[in-house]
Amino acid sequence: MADSRKGEHHASRAREMLRQGRLVDAERELRAAVASDPTRGDWMLNLGWTLEAIGRQDEALQLYRQSAALLPTARDPRLAEGLILAKLVRYEEAVTAFEATLRLDPKCETAVSMLIRAYALLGRHEEAETAYYLALHSIERPATSHLEVARSLVARGDLRRAEHCFRRAIAEGPTLVGARIELARTLLLVDRGSETATLLAEEFRRGAVPPPLAIEAVRIHLAAGRAAEAAQLLDQLARVEPSNPKIHLMFARAMRRRNDLVRAARHGEVATRLSPELPGLALEAALVAVAQGRFVAARPLLEKELDARGAPPDRLDLIETVQALLACGLSERAEKAFVARFGREVRKTHGKDADVLRIAARLALEKGDLDEGRAHARRLLRLDPKSIVAIHNLALIAIKRKRFDAASAWIARGRAVDPTDAGIRKLRTLCFVSRVAAALRLA
Repeated sequence: MADSRKGEHHASRAREMLRQGRLVDAERELRAAVASDPTRGDWMLNLGWTLEAIGRQDEALQLYRQSAALLPTARDPRLAEGLILAKLVRYEEAVTAFEATLRLDPKCETAVSMLIRAYALLGRHEEAETAYYLALHSIERPATSHLEVARSLVARGDLRRAEHCFRRAIAEGPTLVGARIELARTLLLVDRGSETATLLAEEFRRGAVPPPLAIEAVRIHLAAGRAAEAAQLLDQLARVEPSNPKIHLMFARAMRRRNDLVRAARHGEVATRLSPELPGLALEAALVAVAQGRFVAARPLLEKELDARGAPPDRLDLIETVQALLACGLSERAEKAFVARFGREVRKTHGKDADVLRIAARLALEKGDLDEGRAHARRLLRLDPKSIVAIHNLALIAIKRKRFDAASAWIARGRAVDPTDAGIRKLRTLCFVSRVAAALRLA
């Protein structure tokens, strides 16, 4: 009896120390409590939680297992065991612990959502989906289960269903941190970047966003072409993590897209000094060089980046890369990267994407396929009747086909759209010279 009272005294002191954040002192008191009565699984569980908070995970795991043996009908020791096994990337064992937790408490949402995650990370997606359906049956508003199965669906490439599950997770758990950013990333994968701004704004309105998620939000803004919003977030992040090379690389990209090439080059240099092997550095340096007109310097950088990492996955980054390759005379590599992302039938698959049609027309002209180039340019002109690029291409094609009257009409239309365009002035000269040369040959 004396030992029991002594153990209760130590456990009570430990609880007070835990409230004060005095983990080492709490560990000492809990060890004394457990020593006084080794059959108290609840004290052993608290000691495990304390050791895990300190960072001694292997010891904590053993205590969780001992606690579970002493408390055969208790949920928490098995849940704690599963969570620490997941943290240790021992997912097979974690699955067993989470399943044991759910046998004791089928409504434990933490256990079912972590079970879905463990199955998904093991590649057992069908079992993950089965666990998800059981959660829908047992739990009234399983927000985190929706979130985990959405991640599993993204991994499988089922983006339509993933979007649906992300939206259900947000509806049922509006305070879930990062869920809107994950949904925005999914929308980006299906080229719906314009729909991501509202989601990101709402995420930041709800409170502080951890730096890793904020960096992902910046990446989404950049991929969707919102350089101003990205720069605003980067200003805040740079104060929190001034030595993070990813932040400086993204700053370089945002500044380049805002045509501030001096700041773009400076941030690129800082990122290079902080992390010379950071993925994307060579590509960004090449794009800055192209913007400055230094095509000879850009060419080896582009080749180095593509050889090392391939074409960038984001739509806008890829479009910029293809344009840079074309500017540097690497038309074959440009076509390979473009076709891998957008296919060859872009008028059918991307008939409303002006950027894609613009590049497709340029690639067709590079290959000398005037019919294909003309078809892309006309589709682009229907989307944007004032597209100077489409007018330029149609005028050039008419000149190459010696249809000088049609070329003159296109040039006149181009001058009406933009009287200062240097390309239209050059085409006007080319049309005149080609017409005279053709007349002389006929004579």
